[in-house]
Amino acid sequence: MPWLAIALVANVSAIGGAAIYLNSRVVGHEDLTALALVSVAGAVLMFALAWKIVDFQVFRLIRRMAADVRAIAHGSTRQGVDLDRYALMLPLPEAINQMAIKLVQTRQELETGLGVATAKAEENSARLAAILNDLHEGVLVCNQRHQVVLYNSVAMEMLSQAGQLGLGRSLFEAIAREPVVHMHEVLLHRPELGGKGTPFLAGSVDGHMLLQARMTLIRSADGDPGGYVVTLVDAGPQVAALASRDVLLREITEGLESPLIRLRVAASNPTIVEREAANIERAIKKVTDGYQRALSGWWPMTDVHSADFFAFVAKGVESEGLKVTVTGLPVWLHADSHSLALAVDSLIRQMAERLGLAEIDLAAGADDDSAWIEIGWPGATAAKPALDGWLAKGLTQLAGMTVKDVLAHHAGDSIGQEHRQGRSWLRLPMRKGVEVHFQPKAQLPTRPEFYDLSLLDGVRDIGEMGRLPLKTLTFIVFDTETTGLQPSQGDQIVQIGAVRVVNGRILSGESFNRIVNPGRPIPPESIKFHGITDDMVIDKPPLSVVLPQFKAFAADSVLVAHNAAFDLKFLRMNERQFGVRFDNPVLDTMMLSNYLDGPENGHSLDAICDRFGIEITDRHTALGDAIVTAAVLLKQIDMLEMRGITTLDQVVRELDLKMVLHQRQQAL
Repeated sequence: MPWLAIALVANVSAIGGAAIYLNSRVVGHEDLTALALVSVAGAVLMFALAWKIVDFQVFRLIRRMAADVRAIAHGSTRQGVDLDRYALMLPLPEAINQMAIKLVQTRQELETGLGVATAKAEENSARLAAILNDLHEGVLVCNQRHQVVLYNSVAMEMLSQAGQLGLGRSLFEAIAREPVVHMHEVLLHRPELGGKGTPFLAGSVDGHMLLQARMTLIRSADGDPGGYVVTLVDAGPQVAALASRDVLLREITEGLESPLIRLRVAASNPTIVEREAANIERAIKKVTDGYQRALSGWWPMTDVHSADFFAFVAKGVESEGLKVTVTGLPVWLHADSHSLALAVDSLIRQMAERLGLAEIDLAAGADDDSAWIEIGWPGATAAKPALDGWLAKGLTQLAGMTVKDVLAHHAGDSIGQEHRQGRSWLRLPMRKGVEVHFQPKAQLPTRPEFYDLSLLDGVRDIGEMGRLPLKTLTFIVFDTETTGLQPSQGDQIVQIGAVRVVNGRILSGESFNRIVNPGRPIPPESIKFHGITDDMVIDKPPLSVVLPQFKAFAADSVLVAHNAAFDLKFLRMNERQFGVRFDNPVLDTMMLSNYLDGPENGHSLDAICDRFGIEITDRHTALGDAIVTAAVLLKQIDMLEMRGITTLDQVVRELDLKMVLHQRQQAL
């Protein structure tokens, strides 16, 4: 204020002096210039003084106040700023002090709450640690990047000699990567297995320890996987004990075999000796079978979908340049997928090297009592001479267990070989899946049956293809899932599934499976039928993208569907809009069934499969139904050939006649 007063007095004095001077005489040019300079100097002086005053009295105080406020915000014990120090800036300091009081109160409440929460968390942590450390199994919790976020003392002690185990470290510094990653991918791909703990075998990273493990996915509230829990038990002692028992059993078996032979040769009464020898053989077989069942019951196994299993095996061997073709219908096997994959992988590699193979087939099958895996290759080369050597191959990832050990733990090592359609097949016995994986779904009304003769229009003039044997043709067997049953009323495709059939083989590894965004809500009654929801299609491509892809997959093959008129109507009503044309020859397994089995029998896909004894695994999914329809087609081709109908032209002529008769009967 004094500085402002001095500046004001100086400015007033200058102005007053100038006014008196001008009033007393006429101002000349020089005087006027001098007066102007004095006025400018006064104004500059006035501005400088005013700036100095504002800087000292306002800006410096603001900077000091800002420093005080920052100190309070960062935890200073001060309750506010000094009001006397900033008296000229009232009421701003008072408002800051009120805010500081609230901040301190909030901070105190937060510290109190954090203290209570921390104490509670420490209590829960102590309880969890006590529970985990009291367990006999090692427990590891990992995130999706396979980093350890929690472990108990048992796991630390178990893995201390194998590698480095610590929070934030990779699990693979202590445990071998392949079995963990494999099981993690299986659980992500098969969500129904991820919540109850799935067993598998794993080895320590140094290869000196075999671990019996169980993995469970950890999911967030919205269902997204956030990590997994692995429990571990040292399987070494059990495996060693079982191995010693296995050796003992083999010694007993081999030790009795020679005496039995000598007994048959040297005995004076062949009838009695033969009978007793047979009794001994049955006893040995009973002991062996019981031992194998007990061994299989101990081994950590779960149900494995053969398609998933073959995809994993193929991924490994195809990296070495060996082509793998997956054929046949998928089945559920009961196995330890990792150890079994290692055994099958070893067999395939040894077979390829010994027999000079560039390609192999993989297939699975099942009957009422058992299941099996088959490895196929072209020709009729016998594998038996080298089989014992292949089975004796040690698997380093399983602490030296052999291929034969792994197969024996599953369902025995009684491997057989057979020849079919110019190919050899090595059959490995397996155990069937023991769980029910597909519950019956509430169904929509059955699709209307269309016996559409126009389907054969594109088949009647196909040239050379029509004269080729049916089993040499390439078929694309497909199925669609839709929003409803009325394409003319706006219903759309939500899924297309297809599989290729070549030379009488279902190439289940060469499939087409796309979910389609229909651009409209999916009715609840349709969701009950196929299980595809609006959330599942929201980020999927539209039919304008998928339909040309399917046309490229089908290429120049024969299209096959069950009740094909229904599916083709959905395809063909979009041809012009999306610039594609499905002019392939078409066969309908429903029409073929009517021709082969007569109109009095049921011709739904379920009814036909029941007649043929075809096991359905993925019913009411487009790809699952397509694969089952492919199996039906091959059965029908066999029946057609038994009637002397071996070409596509012959099939068309017979169906033409059958459909004419059918239409006349309908008219009557």
